Amino acid sequence: MQFGEQLNMLRRIKGITQKELADLSGFSNGEISKIESGDRKKPSPALLKAIAPHLDISYEALMKEAGYLEEMVNHKGYTEHIFMDEEGKLADIVKKAKEMQESDGDWANIAYRVSRELSREDMDAIKAIANSLLRKSSEKT
Repeated sequence: MQFGEQLNMLRRIKGITQKELADLSGFSNGEISKIESGDRKKPSPALLKAIAPHLDISYEALMKEAGYLEEMVNHKGYTEHIFMDEEGKLADIVKKAKEMQESDGDWANIAYRVSRELSREDMDAIKAIANSLLRKSSEKT
């Protein structure tokens, strides 16, 4: 069974329409429809996290069902679930944010404040500068 079919089944069991799920999750009805029809094969982790509570299923279970690869890391007192795409790139932003915080906490806090307090135009300008610096850095190596 494809993920879209599974999502359709979960939604119907819950007794809600695509539009209701879209409204509850903050995503568009069109996005939900594309996933259920199979036009969108790999929904984003953000969408899966947003719809999970409304379908009475865990985010982790939806990530697995959608085909994200799971790695479990046991820590003292808790287990960390890390999800990756087929290329091995991290799919869950929580893990990325944690790595960013561990690498440079000041930068992580600045990036968070930028995302919350600055206008879209200012954020786009900062991203353009950062991308320019990253290109220069990769050209040196």
